[in-house]
Amino acid sequence: MLVADSGIGIPTELRHRIFEPFFTTKGARSNAGMGLPLVQNIVMDHGGNCIVESSEHLSTQFRVTLPVPGPEADELGVR
Repeated sequence: MLVADSGIGIPTELRHRIFEPFFTTKGARSNAGMGLPLVQNIVMDHGGNCIVESSEHLSTQFRVTLPVPGPEADELGVR
């Protein structure tokens, strides 16, 4: 799955922090900061990965990869 925008991108100096719980650039009174960590945890709990590609001042893309279920998925009741 690919999610992209055409916004201002993520500054290089902040990219390493975007999956930190409660990290936000929106100010102290904002209720932001849990969205990306929550998504990353859910994806990783299912054996997947979140890949971020960002061009400062242009856009950001989040690519979510998940494994294809195999025969063992039937045993676990996963589909």
